[in-house]
Amino acid sequence: MKALILDGALTLRDLADAVGSAMKAELVARDYVVARRDLTALAIPECKGDFGCWTVTPGACVQPGPHREVAAEIIRSDLVALITDVTFGGYSSALKRQLDHCIPLISPWMTTLDGETHHVSRYARFPDFLVLGLMEGPDAKVARVFERLAQRNALNMHAPRSLSPVLTRAELPQLAGWIKRTLDDLAASGPPMVAAAPVSFVADSNLAIPAAARRALLLVGSPRGGQSVSAAIVAYFNELLTSRGLMVGVEWIGVRPSEQSVRALEAKIAEAEVVGLATPLYVDSLPAPVTETLEMLARVRAKASSRPRLLAIVNCGFPEAVHTDTALAICQLFGRQAHFDWIGGLGVGGGGMLEGKPLAEQGGRARAITRALALTAEAIAQGKIVPEEAQHLVRRLPIPAWLYRLLADRAFRKEAKKHRALDRVSSQPYLE
Repeated sequence: MKALILDGALTLRDLADAVGSAMKAELVARDYVVARRDLTALAIPECKGDFGCWTVTPGACVQPGPHREVAAEIIRSDLVALITDVTFGGYSSALKRQLDHCIPLISPWMTTLDGETHHVSRYARFPDFLVLGLMEGPDAKVARVFERLAQRNALNMHAPRSLSPVLTRAELPQLAGWIKRTLDDLAASGPPMVAAAPVSFVADSNLAIPAAARRALLLVGSPRGGQSVSAAIVAYFNELLTSRGLMVGVEWIGVRPSEQSVRALEAKIAEAEVVGLATPLYVDSLPAPVTETLEMLARVRAKASSRPRLLAIVNCGFPEAVHTDTALAICQLFGRQAHFDWIGGLGVGGGGMLEGKPLAEQGGRARAITRALALTAEAIAQGKIVPEEAQHLVRRLPIPAWLYRLLADRAFRKEAKKHRALDRVSSQPYLE
């Protein structure tokens, strides 16, 4: 049997090294052939979000790099163990950068699992999925979001068994026993369930109502830039806020940040009363560049004196908005750590229908989201939180989910045909 340990921990390195060594030793004792990869040392490019891994070079990323070799190792393993510091309830940006490149391991074709939309498996066999989260100390809300993210990843990666325990520093002296129990628990587990424990991303309960906002900063988190759904949402939201008397700035955070760019961004955040993040969903969470930007912002704002209000708008390509819940909870936990007041989030399903075109030109298909954005803009202008009505509105799909899946499959088929790759859409390059 083969096991692959992927170490993506950016902090808590003493814990990560100890866990990685103990895990490898125990797996070898259980007759696994073990490979261990340090993801923080690999030059992994950012996922472009162009779905070329489905329609241009099916089954493999169009970009060269070590991430393709890691993806091949994943699908050839019996067990994959991921090690990460828990970042706002999610993964580190180093681990997320690799996971963003794992969507070619599944197929573009859509299906349903217990009434919820997911992608068809590309390979007949996937490895067990063990996600080891590292935390300095216990935090029930953070651990719950982390567990949900790992469960959703395992579900979408068709893992036969999965587990996502969290290790704190206090448990380090008993590490060997902890590792043995974890592997035993994984062996006794079953496939992940569609019905995940719900997570909350409601506005902070003790939030005081301030004066009406006058300055807002909107962040676009899509690597696809100006042609993305996130950019279209921000453009429309910008107009709504501006028409209500706010001064609005727009920044793009869909590319890998630098220390200089993050400090410049923090200077603009410090001047804003409201910060809004619009981002796509990548592998059940935020894109790696967005995650890295938030990691760096949290460090820069560790002693910030300003406390802007924060909201997030997350859109996904599945018809059900429930897929965005984990990412919204991660945004809320980022706000808690980085000295923001969380005023709520909007989860948008069926993002593929919007195609990155101006929302005002899309008629009925964008009616729910434009109405939700209008309600949210009015609330912000009055110093209020994201309205519940807006949250419910934006989760409504204007067409039946089955029709959305049909149209999405046709769109992928058309794109693959354009690139003369239609006969290879179901290729299995890492077994060929």
